[in-house]
Amino acid sequence: MKVRIDADLCTGCGLCADSVPDVFSMDDDIAEVSSSDVPANLEDDVREASEDCPVEAIILE
Repeated sequence: MKVRIDADLCTGCGLCADSVPDVFSMDDDIAEVSSSDVPANLEDDVREASEDCPVEAIILE
C-alpha cells in the first residue's frame, strides 16, 4: 500500500500523526508522509487514519 497527503485539503489537525507516528508527521501545520510505502503491519492503522481524517486528505493507493 502507498499513502500520500493532499496538502491542499489538509487542515493540520494532527490526527493522523497522533494515530500513526511511524507513517505521518506534522510540518508547518500540514501533515506529511514519512514513507509513501506503508509497512504491512501498519496498513490497518493507516486505513483507519484515512477514514478518520475530517477532510479526507489522506490518499491510499
